[in-house]
Amino acid sequence: MKKWAILLVAAVMAFTMAACSGNNEEGDGNSGTEQVLKIAYFNGGYGDEWLKGWVAAFEAAHPGVKVEIEGDPGITEKMGPRLESGANLPDLAFVLRTNWQRWGIMGYLADLTDVYESTIDNGKTFKEKLQPGAADYGLIRDKYWVAPWTDGATGFVYNAGMFEEHGWKVPETMAELEQLLPSIKEKGIAPFAWGGKVMAYWDFPTVGWWAQYEGAEGVEAYKEMASPDVYGQEGRLKALEQFYELLADPSNSISGAEGMDHIQSQMAFVQGKAAIIPNGAWLENEMRTSLPEGFRMKMMQLPAIDGAKDAKVNNTQGGDFAIIPAKAKNVELAKEFLKFTASDDMLKLFTEKTGSVRPFVYDAASVSGLSEFSQSVIDIWQNSRNVYLFSQNPIYYSKYYDWPLAGAPYMMIYMEDETPESAFQGNLQFAKENWEKTKADLGIE
Repeated sequence: MKKWAILLVAAVMAFTMAACSGNNEEGDGNSGTEQVLKIAYFNGGYGDEWLKGWVAAFEAAHPGVKVEIEGDPGITEKMGPRLESGANLPDLAFVLRTNWQRWGIMGYLADLTDVYESTIDNGKTFKEKLQPGAADYGLIRDKYWVAPWTDGATGFVYNAGMFEEHGWKVPETMAELEQLLPSIKEKGIAPFAWGGKVMAYWDFPTVGWWAQYEGAEGVEAYKEMASPDVYGQEGRLKALEQFYELLADPSNSISGAEGMDHIQSQMAFVQGKAAIIPNGAWLENEMRTSLPEGFRMKMMQLPAIDGAKDAKVNNTQGGDFAIIPAKAKNVELAKEFLKFTASDDMLKLFTEKTGSVRPFVYDAASVSGLSEFSQSVIDIWQNSRNVYLFSQNPIYYSKYYDWPLAGAPYMMIYMEDETPESAFQGNLQFAKENWEKTKADLGIE
């Protein structure tokens, strides 16, 4: 009996050890037969309900898969060091716009070309489902390294209830907007809320005015970055002049705007202290817990600048993206998740949970239960020339990443330390002086 007991214990131990080892012969880092997919994401304006919805659907469709999510408002800044060190890597990350081209060239990212070529649904590939302006966003040297994540509309959001109460017509041109400002101030309301700590929010309308003025050809010429002369486009100067014209009169801005961050300025807006705010498609979702009962807001089609070649332009501010680290433990499973999220059902789920859109071709307007604000965002997105500031030229993502140079001129122009003309000329001169060195640093002939 002792001999049989010993044999039985040995058999149980052997079975237990085999079960614990599971399928780890390939070194996927998972225990048992369960696969664990780790996803890091920017937890900000869009919240996390969109991702939780995707995860639940993916797990239901893939028995034996467990998805763990890591939300962090600072994930974009942290991802670079994590990629470089190879430590604490997620299998998939959704981050904000940054210089991902360097990550791709340095070999930190998995090649996503097979994802782009995969058929998703309706007989269309991942690439074919992308919006035309976003289709080649992740391309460097004939391979795709990132996948676009978010899209939307930016420009001016207005207090719809306030506009209707006072009978104010939503302006279609900048001339009409400027004529409206005195009427707003007569009611003791500031026309604009904005935050001096986040002056880059003025990129939303200002880039739109530039794109209106230059038209599609001018925008494409800028993105090609053939020479520093693209920084001399007249539309850049006209857009900065328009910005200054709106804020030159201090009474056009909410009191204390210079010291506010984006949440403080948005709070002032939803409290009815200002009629308009430069912002984007995420605003309602970001402020959902602070909206007063009955508050109504909409995105307005960006009023056309004088001399615009194309009045109906939407500065999407698309540029947020998804990456799979080359050293991730579950590269193939992460690719499956990316493809899964590009199906029509998952695209619509994103819109349902965020009130915004992704840069794919799908019927976002058919999603039920959308708010008045979300419907206005989708209407602009579907009925405008959407501007995607993606370039295949690495110069664009080096010293010249943001437009216009990380928003730096705005506060200087507002404080009258610079004029629109001097900021414009300084920007052009900087590009000319640094162009050849930048090309050399990037290995461009």
